[in-house]
Amino acid sequence: MAATLQFSGVNCDRIVGLSFALAAGEIRVLRAGTKEEKFAVIELAIGERIAEAGTVALNGAPLDAAPHGSLGWVPDNGGLISNLKTWENVTLPLWYHGKRRAADTEGRIAEWLARLGLEGEAAERFMASPSGLLTKLERKRAGLLRGLVLAPQVLVVDAALFDGVAQDIKAAWAAALDALVRGAEGGSVLVVAEGSAALPWTNIE
Repeated sequence: MAATLQFSGVNCDRIVGLSFALAAGEIRVLRAGTKEEKFAVIELAIGERIAEAGTVALNGAPLDAAPHGSLGWVPDNGGLISNLKTWENVTLPLWYHGKRRAADTEGRIAEWLARLGLEGEAAERFMASPSGLLTKLERKRAGLLRGLVLAPQVLVVDAALFDGVAQDIKAAWAAALDALVRGAEGGSVLVVAEGSAALPWTNIE
């Protein structure tokens, strides 16, 4: 399979010579030695930091040449704007990147919510809630939902998203990410973890 995201001999802070290729349709877990290194890898992967040496490319081109919405990320705490409702937080990137399709946005959100364990009135309450009033788990769920709905070519996930989450919910979230990379829009997922953090996958590293 052709690589989508590729690190080639990347140096940044304490990261030295990091090289890997993330293929289309792949989920990969990348483990960093420290929290600082984890955040450095995330920032490099989403184009928020420039490598001191080496290259980071998407489809063989520099990240700054990537089309809008090609890269997305899911922070550990949701990364929500507190004075917006959950619906607004989830759909804002679609507007920003020109990927909102009014005819199917609501259906896509409902489909992903069902995969994340929310349907019917519970889903409606969740989406209508001010983000500042959400619980920690709900903020995590909203951040993951936003990444799934955006369906970028590469979705980068902070593995701390799964910290403090019950095993059945972790499994549902992992299954949703699996569904994302197997879906019609394709894509790949890079999960960046610190050290030996426990994750809901046993067959990928």
